[in-house]
Amino acid sequence: MADDNLRVEPCGCQGDLRKRERVLSASIPKRYAHCTLDTFRDDSTVLRNAKKRVQEFVYLWPNTNGLLLMGGCGAGKTHLAVAALLEVINSGKPGRMLFSNFQDLIQEIQASFDSDEVPSKSELLRPLLEADLLVLDELGSQKPTNFVQDILYYVINSRYNAELTTIFTTNYPEHASDAKEETFEQRIGTRLRSRLAEMAERVELAGATDYRRNRL
Repeated sequence: MADDNLRVEPCGCQGDLRKRERVLSASIPKRYAHCTLDTFRDDSTVLRNAKKRVQEFVYLWPNTNGLLLMGGCGAGKTHLAVAALLEVINSGKPGRMLFSNFQDLIQEIQASFDSDEVPSKSELLRPLLEADLLVLDELGSQKPTNFVQDILYYVINSRYNAELTTIFTTNYPEHASDAKEETFEQRIGTRLRSRLAEMAERVELAGATDYRRNRL
């Protein structure tokens, strides 16, 4: 007679395999594969506050709005954005995670016009429209041509209407410090800035030093 106390327990390695598959499908660049909240430098008040806000985001996911991480080059915006994806995955919470660099996306779409061997524009954009949590990195990095504006509006407006969560990063400030400096709104347009105000909470990393230069 079989022992009623015997139970079949799932192998822990299956959970680890599933996590690795989710990380792989998130298309996180190799350079940022180590980017967790534990490895984030928090050597200033502004960075500690930004890290705390991302921790709160992960805890509340999926019942939370997105984030707009704003700061100069090397401030740690992409690190925090990727950390959010990895922390959600490692916590076992459900959802399709995806990382996309906006500049790379535009170049891939432009390349699709010249070749029959690469995915079409709709195929390239579909994962961005369907991801439960999307990181859209370097927003505003491309010059705001009509083509760029159309792609950006389509992606953001589609996610806005579907109430899907997005984490944005940008090097451009909310307010210009002088007449020569472009603002974030000037780079993406007034309509999109309005939608982002509802989609994502602004997290400032302004004033943080460039960690890349600090390593030299």
